[in-house]
Amino acid sequence: MHVKTRLPASFLIAAAVIACAVSVAGAQTRIYFERGASRTTVRGYLRGMHEEANYVLRAKAGQHMRVEISGRGPTRGMVTFPSGEGEGGPGGVVFDGNIPDTGDYRIRVTESSMANAWRGSFTLIVDVVGGNFSEPKGRDSRDLVSYVGRYPSDLLRGEPDLRTRLRKLLGTNYQLFVDRLQTEVPIESDGNTLIARGCMAHQCTIEEAILAINLGAGTMHVAIKSNRFGGRYNTYSENRASIPAALNRAMRQ
Repeated sequence: MHVKTRLPASFLIAAAVIACAVSVAGAQTRIYFERGASRTTVRGYLRGMHEEANYVLRAKAGQHMRVEISGRGPTRGMVTFPSGEGEGGPGGVVFDGNIPDTGDYRIRVTESSMANAWRGSFTLIVDVVGGNFSEPKGRDSRDLVSYVGRYPSDLLRGEPDLRTRLRKLLGTNYQLFVDRLQTEVPIESDGNTLIARGCMAHQCTIEEAILAINLGAGTMHVAIKSNRFGGRYNTYSENRASIPAALNRAMRQ
């Protein structure tokens, strides 16, 4: 004998809400560019702090990609490379640099967890140009002294060539570096070296990152302190023969 069981309406509503949330979180919209176009604009809608919009587009190594997000309220964006590495930040320009891999790049748009929840529309603008990879020349490194007193995020946002070089220098540890700049310290000049540093929120002295730029030679040197490394600093350098003494002093602070 078959017995029918009636489920409470509240249970059915809850199940529908959960299914909807899973569907929204997991759905991806593929972005295409019109023939001959280097820019595409996508519009979406967020209904709360826990909702996200996911997009995917295909690009080639060496192309320059710029991702900008604006919304009715504060937003946050994350760009994930085919390799699994990623870069993101608060709304506005969340990525601007040469891309290292050929394949699918995923873009996640959410509301900022650092602000109040809101409901409304957002706009995602993606520019992809170029196609031949070459080592970025950048500007004269001595001009970077203008960042003294500002924050590491200003430096990385304003100098996309530096970000490209950092990704090449750090490889899979690039996101480890970025994650340790949540709490930022104003950039300082120690002799002929620019020092940009920060730490993970509530974990200063434990999870830290330091970027040292030799303003004469233009070389970059990085130190990352983490429990992953036994609580010690790991260092990375574009030229180990010229690691500045200023970096060693910064690590001792």
